[in-house]
Amino acid sequence: MIGIIIKAISDDYTVKLDKNYIICKARGNFRHNNITPLVGDKVVIDLEKKIIIEVLTRKNSLIRPPVSNIDQAIIVVSCIEPMFSTNLLDKLL
Repeated sequence: MIGIIIKAISDDYTVKLDKNYIICKARGNFRHNNITPLVGDKVVIDLEKKIIIEVLTRKNSLIRPPVSNIDQAIIVVSCIEPMFSTNLLDKLL
């Protein structure tokens, strides 16, 4: 079954399959191949063992926060209260 990782806490990954949510673990092979599943990854899982078998190809990924397959990002800053900060805006961009 193919699903999307929506939450990653420690070694537990919550995968969304249609309308179901399943908590899975990653295979040990990923650690040896330096593959880290990220939130937003499309993955193939084994429903019986609740294990992520394969991470499918990513469109893109961000380092901080660690997410993948991002289509759009929105930055919201205050103009009046608290006072507008160009330094903060530069950091966010």
